[in-house]
Amino acid sequence: MTPLRVAMVGAGGHARRHLEVLARRPDVTLVGHVARATESALRQARRYGGRAFEDVNALLQHEQVDAAWICVPPAAHGPSEAAFVAADVPFLVEKPLSADAATAESIAADVAAAGLVTAVGYHWRALDTLAEVRERLATGPPVRLLTAAWHSSLPAPPWWRREATSGGQIVEQATHLLDLALHLLGDAEVLHAAEVRRAGEVRRECPTGYDTPERPTTSDVDVAEASSATLRFGTGALGIITATWVLAASDAVELRLHREGERITITQDALTLDSGREARVVRTQDDPVATQDAAFLAAVRAGDPGAVTCSYAEALRTHRLAQRVRERARTGVG
Repeated sequence: MTPLRVAMVGAGGHARRHLEVLARRPDVTLVGHVARATESALRQARRYGGRAFEDVNALLQHEQVDAAWICVPPAAHGPSEAAFVAADVPFLVEKPLSADAATAESIAADVAAAGLVTAVGYHWRALDTLAEVRERLATGPPVRLLTAAWHSSLPAPPWWRREATSGGQIVEQATHLLDLALHLLGDAEVLHAAEVRRAGEVRRECPTGYDTPERPTTSDVDVAEASSATLRFGTGALGIITATWVLAASDAVELRLHREGERITITQDALTLDSGREARVVRTQDDPVATQDAAFLAAVRAGDPGAVTCSYAEALRTHRLAQRVRERARTGVG
């Protein structure tokens, strides 16, 4: 099998996670790396192979690329996708699709018009435990309530701190939970959304002892400190999503499905099936990122846009919902 020639755009944590997967695959050859900082691209090239380029256009001028990964901050989406669509190069892009709504809508239209194989990094969909969840939901009583929580600490990247560059916690982090909820229960409407923000432009420093490498100062953060949304799914089930970054460490990142006689809890590490009398825990075995990447590579070889774990069109549905939640929380309309 002739190896696919692949490129990486981005040099952050998501890029490295994909690169570790790709470097282990004999059917892949890494040919190029693009990053905002040239030294970062050079460092990746030395470690994983290929050459460093200053931008995607330079990459495409000098290398034949069969598939690409785009792992950039939310506000940086747009130019890379446009270049790959124009060059007819399939790509897998990390979530969220963009910080705003318009950029993702524009990219989606271009992808659809080109009929290009694309995938989006909603890797929770690739959890090997989901097969049992889908099987159980296909029979028995319906889900009546979905609860989901992303309760954690402040992420390190500076771009995450500003809503203009990250989109906010619902758009950037809890979007995984929204996507899985839509994947399992179908479309949803936003009944209510709210958030907690600091008044005006006032910024306060963290209490003594919190301004540390483990928890940097929050004086420059304008992302909502806490967010919540109430949803109604087409199945009739209600959904409650909550998110906060104010903790010193991650506390809960999970999605729960409640139905008569059973609570189903999904995390990245395990699936818990609790009847109230006994609880069965099924541990995640396979790396969902590797599963997702393998599906994308297979789809590229087959030229089949429908063979990916999550397509751009499916991810757009999630992104629209996240944007509606954010808009409703800020304005009361959306």
